[in-house]
Amino acid sequence: MHVLLINYLISQKFHLDKATMVQPLNHIFIFILVLISYLTILSEGKIIFFPIRHVHIKNNLGVGINLQVHCKSKDDDLGVHNVTYGGDYQFQFRPNVFGTTQFFCGLAWNGILHYLDAYIHQRDMQRCGPDCFWTIYTNQACLYNFDHPSQDCTPI
Repeated sequence: MHVLLINYLISQKFHLDKATMVQPLNHIFIFILVLISYLTILSEGKIIFFPIRHVHIKNNLGVGINLQVHCKSKDDDLGVHNVTYGGDYQFQFRPNVFGTTQFFCGLAWNGILHYLDAYIHQRDMQRCGPDCFWTIYTNQACLYNFDHPSQDCTPI
């Protein structure tokens, strides 16, 4: 009889300990969820845990040909920048929480306007790493692909 009573008391103690341990874990989980939500709001939808991305656009059009670069996203207009031959323009940002960050650029030289999708998160998050390096030639724009050391070129 004593053995049954001891077994019963031990089993009740075990259930009590198990129940009291689950409750603090729930509170910790809720705290972490609230903290992540708060940090996301503070970062204006940008994922603060993702690395800052850099986009570099190098002018390789030829000696004496200047490149005008005007990049924008849905939220940011980075203005017009004049890049001399051999120089580059660069900007940085954090991807948004939805993974939909995109930057597109108008590129102009010799009075002709061209367009470039300089950064599309779904396309570039792997192949660029934290830095996207574009080189602009007269007939194409080439992005260095860190995933497969090579250049991915697109006509412009």
